[in-house]
Amino acid sequence: MANPALRFDELYAQALRGDLAGRGVLSADERFAVQLGSLAALDLGPTELTGELSALLKEGCSPELAEDVLVQMAAYLGYPRTRRCMASLNAALASLGQGCGPLAPAGLSDAERYASGIADYARLNPDALTTIKTAFGDLAPHVIELTFRTFGDVYAASRQSLQVRQLATIAALGVLGSAAPQLRFHIGAGRYVGLTEAQLVEVIAWVQFFAGAPAAYNALIELKASLAEGAAATPAYQ
Repeated sequence: MANPALRFDELYAQALRGDLAGRGVLSADERFAVQLGSLAALDLGPTELTGELSALLKEGCSPELAEDVLVQMAAYLGYPRTRRCMASLNAALASLGQGCGPLAPAGLSDAERYASGIADYARLNPDALTTIKTAFGDLAPHVIELTFRTFGDVYAASRQSLQVRQLATIAALGVLGSAAPQLRFHIGAGRYVGLTEAQLVEVIAWVQFFAGAPAAYNALIELKASLAEGAAATPAYQ
């Protein structure tokens, strides 16, 4: 009798390589960004995550792309999870004898961090800050300030294009499965910065691989809603 674990490994490889990786809808870097965001959202154990990241690096994902995408996840998945992801990335890089170039220098003032976050986030949606302040400014102004400081720290410092950043964020939120309004916002922001409908559907195909059909179809609901609203539509909050 065949080993069930080995049999499933064959199914895994078929779904990954045969069904998704070779489709050509996304560029290599775009696909890597989607995979990185998805892996971060899964909150895997350190050994498994290190192995997955090592595989992506061996396949051609650059250390800088991996670092930028994972650091970006602090804004969407939190700092502790991102810290664990970075530890796994460092372990994967060390095992391959690789390293990363430096991120943008730290040491900015709180006001500079906030200004940087606002300026870069406006490139996704110029109305986002006004919308968030209108919705929550009277209740939690400090939370809003912290939000955009975080974006200044981990988003504005990215070396990646807006399209790559949005693909990673959409993938992470789709796999996370508990942030439908934010997913819809980021789908709309992705369209605003030039992502096509085909690219967005492709991200959701990867969501299905990483998180299953329910998560994928929930993401499709948000995509359809975003398409109906228009590319510049903004929900009640980011």
